[in-house]
Amino acid sequence: MIRIVTLDEFDAPVLKELSRVLYQTFGVGAEHAGPVTVPHGQQEPYDANKLLDTLPQVHAFSDDKVLFLTTRKLAPRKLPSGEAPTTGLARYDGQRVVVTAAHIKNVAENVRLLARHAMQEVGHAYGLHHCLDPRCAMYPQWTPSYPLGDASFCTFCREQTEAKIRSMKS
Repeated sequence: MIRIVTLDEFDAPVLKELSRVLYQTFGVGAEHAGPVTVPHGQQEPYDANKLLDTLPQVHAFSDDKVLFLTTRKLAPRKLPSGEAPTTGLARYDGQRVVVTAAHIKNVAENVRLLARHAMQEVGHAYGLHHCLDPRCAMYPQWTPSYPLGDASFCTFCREQTEAKIRSMKS
């Protein structure tokens, strides 16, 4: 199950469409589990790592994924080559994921792009790495063509995810 938890207000049709795309992609249930408030002391832009560490626990089974959605900016990641924009963060093979819609001008009209970002981060939580196929949601999101792609996985990434999900306990 993918539990979608909102840190800010999102329109119900956006959450419904995002749930549908995630269900269609991963083949596991996806539902809006409700809102939570950002822990005290967090300021925009949020440090995604600290945010994942301090967000409250969400009722979920051990193999569920929890997708936290926000409309606020995430702080850029510091890399040896400079700073990289952050649209989401997941820990490989982890449970919790955070994705921001701050970079999307009109979320209601661009649910596909939000879903593509969410798919990539949830994919990382299932252990997927970046893909070389530009049509795949696991393609690196810092590339200029990323927003033009579909909210779908290539055959290889889909098979990897399905194998991982089949091996889970519940």
